[in-house]
Amino acid sequence: MKRFDQQTLFIVGGGSGMGAELARQASAQGARIALAGRRRERLDTVAASLDGPVSVHPLDISRRESLEAALNEVGQVDHIVSTAADLTFKPFIELTDEDIQRTLDSKIWASIQLGRAAHHYLAPKGSLLFYSGVAAYRPAPGASLVSSANHWLEGIMNGLAVELAPRRVNVISPGVVDSATWDGMDESARQTMFDETARTLPVGRIGQVQDLATAGLAILENGYIDAQVLHVDGGGRIA
Repeated sequence: MKRFDQQTLFIVGGGSGMGAELARQASAQGARIALAGRRRERLDTVAASLDGPVSVHPLDISRRESLEAALNEVGQVDHIVSTAADLTFKPFIELTDEDIQRTLDSKIWASIQLGRAAHHYLAPKGSLLFYSGVAAYRPAPGASLVSSANHWLEGIMNGLAVELAPRRVNVISPGVVDSATWDGMDESARQTMFDETARTLPVGRIGQVQDLATAGLAILENGYIDAQVLHVDGGGRIA
């Protein structure tokens, strides 16, 4: 029997990066996958790469009615995962209202709406998993907003773990990962940043989406992990 046979995963941010990779790994282990995100074309591309049952749900995760319409289509789910992130890295004083709103929508409002939805759609032995980031613990110049948003996820995790019990709520905190987060950077600048970061990390490399997906599935599978932040950052907090 495969690890996730007969289980349904609802993955927000499943159109790229860590969410897409988590979908691929979970599908290979027997899960039914519901992919959610803003861009249907990306969701369709990921869906086509999966071996097992899959459905696609374009939505605005910050809007309750959008999320609930998608979950009504899917029905009860065993695990809800959000890797959604629309982040802006720039000095705090330079952040526009639009920059701030995008970050709040993808991190804070998304977690609020998913927490509400979990009361109605998450199976009694299910779990809710958020992805935050190392900026919450080691903020760098230009990452103050991102740091604050990621800290929020740890706070709401603790509250929801109490209110949703016995369903579980956890957070994975990635370090620097070669993912779509950095697509807005010039390719040369991005590679320079990756190389410089790798030199500072105890493991000697940056993360890959496979690292974060594997960690996510381990938390979903282990029914005794609750209200925990798992740091998958290559030692970034101590570097």
